[in-house]
Amino acid sequence: MCALSGACDAQHADYQPPSLPSLDAGSEAGSIDATVPPDPPGPCTTTFRWSPGTGRTPGTVALAGEWNGFAKVGTPMKGPDADGAFTADVELPPGLVAYKVVVDGAYETDPRARLRKYVGGVENSAVRVADCRDPLLSLSKQDLARPVAGQGRYTATVRFAPGRAASAIDPASVTATLRAEGAESPATARTTGGDISVEASGLKDGKYTIFVRAKDRAGRAARPLRLVFWVEGQAFSWKDAVLYMAMIDRYKNGDPSNDPAKTAGVDLRADFQGGDLEGLRQKIADGTLDRLGVRALWLSPFHTNPKGSYVADDGVHQVMGYHGYWPVKAREVDPRIGGAAALRAMVREAHAHGIRVLQDFVVNHVHKEHEYFKAHPEWFRTGCVCGTAGCDWTGRRLDCLFADYLPDVNWSVTEAGEAFAEDAVWWLDAFDLDGLRVDAVKHVEDIAVTNMATRIREEFEPSGTRVFLTGETAMGWSDCGLACNAEQYGTITRYIGPWQLDGQFDFVLHHAVPYRSFAADGKGMIHADYWAQASVVSYPHDAIMTPYIGSHDTPRFVTLATYRGQDAAHDPGVPGNKWSNVAAAPDSAEAYARHRLALTWLLGLPGAPLLYYGDEYGQWGGADPNNRAMFREAVTGEEAKTLAHVRALGKARAELGPLRRGEYRSLLATEDDLVYARQLGADVAIVALTRRAAGATLDVSIPLTLPLANGTVLRDRLGGAGTTVQSSRVVITLGPRGSAVLAR
Repeated sequence: MCALSGACDAQHADYQPPSLPSLDAGSEAGSIDATVPPDPPGPCTTTFRWSPGTGRTPGTVALAGEWNGFAKVGTPMKGPDADGAFTADVELPPGLVAYKVVVDGAYETDPRARLRKYVGGVENSAVRVADCRDPLLSLSKQDLARPVAGQGRYTATVRFAPGRAASAIDPASVTATLRAEGAESPATARTTGGDISVEASGLKDGKYTIFVRAKDRAGRAARPLRLVFWVEGQAFSWKDAVLYMAMIDRYKNGDPSNDPAKTAGVDLRADFQGGDLEGLRQKIADGTLDRLGVRALWLSPFHTNPKGSYVADDGVHQVMGYHGYWPVKAREVDPRIGGAAALRAMVREAHAHGIRVLQDFVVNHVHKEHEYFKAHPEWFRTGCVCGTAGCDWTGRRLDCLFADYLPDVNWSVTEAGEAFAEDAVWWLDAFDLDGLRVDAVKHVEDIAVTNMATRIREEFEPSGTRVFLTGETAMGWSDCGLACNAEQYGTITRYIGPWQLDGQFDFVLHHAVPYRSFAADGKGMIHADYWAQASVVSYPHDAIMTPYIGSHDTPRFVTLATYRGQDAAHDPGVPGNKWSNVAAAPDSAEAYARHRLALTWLLGLPGAPLLYYGDEYGQWGGADPNNRAMFREAVTGEEAKTLAHVRALGKARAELGPLRRGEYRSLLATEDDLVYARQLGADVAIVALTRRAAGATLDVSIPLTLPLANGTVLRDRLGGAGTTVQSSRVVITLGPRGSAVLAR
């Protein structure tokens, strides 16, 4: 297992971590490596190694930290050595310890350090020092085989490293426990010298966790090693998973016994309506999500919310916490959505279908009734409300309140940050979740992402199974072009990295394209092509971005397409405002046709695209709470046509590797037509779209670099006419506002 300050690339299943903890915080400006060898009771000898980076020759280098009051003279570092690095040994107590490097008399932090800690209101690099009297367990190697369904086999070799006292492993203390579907059973564990051999066989498809435990002969226990893995026929990747978002209270009422009474004085649209986790479980069980090609489920927060009603942001209407974003308990599933047992049952059902489950995790605020706020008010900020006079959403992003009853979490308070990070670990462990969607990322200190992500990854990823962490950093309203949106891309990107988030929702693409180019005609399809390519080049290459056409925070796409205007999503004249001027159902088929066209574009894009519940049939509704109506199972007419279309898209994406993971290649882009390819090696899929009401016949040139030989027959996976490559061209015929997904 990677130690708490360990440098581990747990993305790779064959990764062999070092037997001792280490911290890798390298950067061009300078890097810190800290190793914490086993030590006796009391302070641990922590070795720091700092590299100045290319082209830099410092005169003096020292360490300043909590152990020396951040004195500039600090603890001198010896060097440079043959590699140009400087080192120093420091005696540190177990725990999170802040430090800086003093280079030629100037304090420096390393932007790549995994951990941060505030001291006196100042952000510092940090190292987490383990109790070095304890032995350590780490994964040496592993193997997973699935020759046929029901015969999965996992083996691993785990290394035991004694603590400072050098007490050897106690073979009688070694155990391995297999967790699957909420139940635990023994797994085989044998010791040879300092190694532990672990084996589990006869495994059916699903998710598994093996916990390895051991003590030394003096009785000191190593921290349990968690090995998470999946047995499944088709390899899963977060890089291309279709993500489905459901608001639990608005999806399906599967258990009326937990329905709360209606709240007096609260508009029904902002009250609990009976949806619950059992309803979700039932819809997963009947294959509803499978037929859409969904591989991951993002759910609104599970935390218990307050019972009372509170004033909405208009200062008039009363609303309830049906949505889950006003937590009052740190570790309790709201009984109004079914409680802990229902959550576990829903997750087990999802895993049986190969569907991963993400929890929406609120890190910016709690409700004023929250147990933490009552016990530790010093962990929180109270004051101005975002968007009011003198309290700008951007300028006061870290300390303004979303509402006066939502205290703001102060992540610069170490105890607060540690508590919320441990809560995240608890939720992931207690309910076998697969990741988090982190809410309101830009409204908390960066330490919230770095420290929480590091804690999660070190705990859950020694075997290489990634805990998916994605975030919401609301940006990108400007449509001014790639150069002037650099700040927007940069802000979103700053939270993405190996020890941070895996990706984020692509707000820039959302505000550039869907309601401008598809819901309305304000921008052409060439505009859609430009911004899709901009996303490819503007985010880190390995980032897993989520494009979307609508969410729980936006008006429904079909409604935007009904009341068309270039900037319909932000036009106060568009019916669908919160409490008045409410949108009606679409009065023509055109809105649905535009919706289907946008969905074809979306599900053909790189990344992990989002379907917001109801998107699959074209649910209508304006601004929140009108965009959160109950899911409807029975649909007819244009809605049924849309559902069939999305199912065909999901099936195509599931079957076509290039549609999921291929490189984006633009083939044709005009005001009304767009054709692009997704290329994965020798495999190609082509997505063709037209916005023309009369349809279009498109003559598309195939570049020589695209491996589609003359005579290649391409079939439309959406049921339309296919085409054949001739003279390095294809002719694609599309119906009114039509689309096609073409592949061999």
